[in-house]
Amino acid sequence: MDLGDKDRTFVGSKQWIGSFEIAMLMDHYYSLACKIIHLGSGDEFPSKARELALHFQTEGSPVMIGGGVLAYTLLGIDYDETTGDVRFLILDPHYTGREDIATIISKGWCAWKVFGSHPTEIELKKQQKPDLFLADAFYNVCLPQRPRMI
Repeated sequence: MDLGDKDRTFVGSKQWIGSFEIAMLMDHYYSLACKIIHLGSGDEFPSKARELALHFQTEGSPVMIGGGVLAYTLLGIDYDETTGDVRFLILDPHYTGREDIATIISKGWCAWKVFGSHPTEIELKKQQKPDLFLADAFYNVCLPQRPRMI
């Protein structure tokens, strides 16, 4: 509300903020700049693999991903420039359980995910097909930048 982007009914509601709003909050409260990448479709993620890999090499900060229907925190990327294969280390921000790393990993709340329909080992065990990034949804990707000191 301090930023003027939400009305008073937002406070106390069950509505979520997106990665664009996260960037605004980081800038407003912490003077921390964020780069925003807008993707019109989840199918565009592989084309940003090199840029995301560079972000982790140079900035090292987690990346917040929000879109039409899904939200993720990206903790890392495994990008093979030769083959173009991409894996994303995803932390699901919807987890609300205990801080038990074994449960978080075994239940897939934090896991390497392959772009497309290639399931992880956990998903194979559960016979679930992942819907990592949807082709018919947009995404805003928030890349927090480290402060530049003089």
